[in-house]
Amino acid sequence: MGQSQSSDQVREVSTEQLSHELSLKFATRCFSNLELTHFKDNFRTLCDAQEGLKYWKEETLCRFLSLPDAIGAGSIIFQMASYLGAFPFPSLAPSILTLEAMVKVVVIMTERYNRVLKRGRKDRIRLLFRSMAIFDRKMSMVQSPTEKEKPKLEDIVQEQKPDDVLAEETGIEKVRSHVAGFAIDEPISDEDEEEDDDELALAALDSLDAIEVYKQAEKTDRKIHHATIPLENFRKLVMLLLLIAPAHAQDNLSQYGEDLTTERVDGLRKEADSIIAAFEPDKTSGSISYHNFNKAVSTSLPLLFEPLNAIFEHFLFSRNIDLSRRRASSVEQPQQQPSPPPPQSPVLPPGASDSDAPLLTHTLLSHLSFCLPIAPGVPNLFHAHPRFHPLYSSSTHGTSLTSLSRQVFSWSAPTLLLLSGTTSPSGTPITLGAYVPTPWSKPSPSNASNTTTLPYLFVLHPRHATFLPNTSSHTPPLHFSTSTGISLSHIIPPTTSRANVPPPIPTPISLSIAPSLESATFHYDPSDSTVSTSSFLPDPTYPPPSAPSTEIDIDSLTIHGVSIPDGGDEDAIEAQRRKLKWQDAEAERRKGVNFGGDKNGARALLEMAGLVGEGDGAAGVGRSGGSV
Repeated sequence: MGQSQSSDQVREVSTEQLSHELSLKFATRCFSNLELTHFKDNFRTLCDAQEGLKYWKEETLCRFLSLPDAIGAGSIIFQMASYLGAFPFPSLAPSILTLEAMVKVVVIMTERYNRVLKRGRKDRIRLLFRSMAIFDRKMSMVQSPTEKEKPKLEDIVQEQKPDDVLAEETGIEKVRSHVAGFAIDEPISDEDEEEDDDELALAALDSLDAIEVYKQAEKTDRKIHHATIPLENFRKLVMLLLLIAPAHAQDNLSQYGEDLTTERVDGLRKEADSIIAAFEPDKTSGSISYHNFNKAVSTSLPLLFEPLNAIFEHFLFSRNIDLSRRRASSVEQPQQQPSPPPPQSPVLPPGASDSDAPLLTHTLLSHLSFCLPIAPGVPNLFHAHPRFHPLYSSSTHGTSLTSLSRQVFSWSAPTLLLLSGTTSPSGTPITLGAYVPTPWSKPSPSNASNTTTLPYLFVLHPRHATFLPNTSSHTPPLHFSTSTGISLSHIIPPTTSRANVPPPIPTPISLSIAPSLESATFHYDPSDSTVSTSSFLPDPTYPPPSAPSTEIDIDSLTIHGVSIPDGGDEDAIEAQRRKLKWQDAEAERRKGVNFGGDKNGARALLEMAGLVGEGDGAAGVGRSGGSV
């Protein structure tokens, strides 16, 4: 009886009416009154109209977002918007981009739905995947050669349907294409291991007390494991994300498409291919499955879609609305100068040359922004306005460990280490690096609750991988010694005597750079029983190599000091200058010290004072080393 009463209470409304109610709720709860005014002005200024229906075309959306034709990602963005505009009813996709549809698109793209819905990021990943994917029945029909000779489609379909679907289903609706030119077949129900309920959609309908309506309306069972993203489409999107990664909410987006030369496009494509490799595209079909997509975005590239937030925020700022004219005044107001755009974050500070940073390009920094947070509460690296100061470059300073230590140990803020070379003996090019959040000279404990104070290890080419910090490990993330070189995630054995210093012991996920700075060894063995001792966690998207250790012949090694002006690190530049000046003056002063010809006694006295170490005369450099 209770079930009958519950069934009678189900709201008898159409999916179109529920979609309208959700758009209204998003508009009033996720936008301020001023933002909504700007949004409506942008939409109405550029919309097309047909029989009283106002909507945006693909050309309009691409023009408003200033998407460059050279990359060709406009159709992908339009496809995504057409799907998200139908939220939370996939069967209504592709939707016409009306005002109500665009409200949902902007709310989802900018993640403002968190102000209404309590369920989180993982469901947005699923939603973004579906907005780019195509559904194909062929994926669920893997047949042997003998079966292909006499296909029995009905038997295959019946075997894959669960009992409840067989009892209820009377037919499968045809699913319309998201974008013209995409062939989308009817999906087939199966018994995959994961449920295909959209938690974000259920949360939206729960807020409208209409979950049962949703379940009754969406009887077409569109299993996400029958969907894939075409490789070429995803490559264009990643190239666009690399290009617009530095964008702020009120930037002139057209500037990112200016001077987009063939060489720049080729560089974006090469960087995109390294990122796409982490998604493990199917070698036969050339497409990306949801399992691999979710794994890569959830672990290795958690900030990949952050640039979309900034460009879709542009809908909430209209250049047609001048707030200075809101109130007329008899007294003439002084003319206000337009506010300058947010400062761009240069790769290098003013005055630095390209030779100072042969590895750190704008494109590579965009790549890093997809996996590396460096400021609290600021997911996008560029929005923290960091400056990358060249401290050491093997092409400029040579392969001298003494020169490296002098430059790096004088820096009192985070550092970014980049290394490029070729693997031995295969000769495969490789680029990898590490982010060290604490000074090399004065290590401090990491704060596990703040991801910006934790070290990161990453591979950028030929396949992206991010080795996240292991907060439960007590192994120092970095150790420096003139006798053993630079060691990341190595266990430091106890020293019994200064004459016999044992070398650091590499953990299963570690990087060691030889004292000559001409070779390095990358250790990666996630199956090792001692992997928990590493300072870094395995990347589930990165397959272990055939050998646990990869030898690298170094072509270039650079270390940059990272300063964030708003975070108080601007003093790190001046502090380094003062320290280097003091070291130069101290070195000159020592030249004048007279010990009566007793060089051995003089050296012993300086060692006791801590001014020189065992290896050479630089202050603090020749000692057994320090751990960070």
